[in-house]
Amino acid sequence: MSQFNFMKLIGKYSVTFDLIVHSEGDYDDIGRWQDGEPITTKQKGALVVLPSQLIYQSGGRLTTLDRQLYISKSVEIPLKSKVIFKGATYHVESMNPFEDYADFNSYILKAVSSFD
Repeated sequence: MSQFNFMKLIGKYSVTFDLIVHSEGDYDDIGRWQDGEPITTKQKGALVVLPSQLIYQSGGRLTTLDRQLYISKSVEIPLKSKVIFKGATYHVESMNPFEDYADFNSYILKAVSSFD
């Protein structure tokens, strides 16, 4: 099955952002649990405003502060990761997998209050 090629369009509107993913925790040599460490990488993707219809259909769960991220399917982003762009922090809330028929995936990013 052929795939649609959207990466040229996504690349045109891409920005650079920080992606913070927590590594998996593990037990140390004496059996104590050690939480995973945050790993920060620079990534490129198209961060766009959510469509008003999606905000409306969310029943108030999503707002105009939230964003949608379009990124190459080669970049796997775990849920609950953080995206930092222009001083704003977002949590990766959900993924819309388009990888079976296109060359990208889409993620819903929930804006995080600076007090969280």
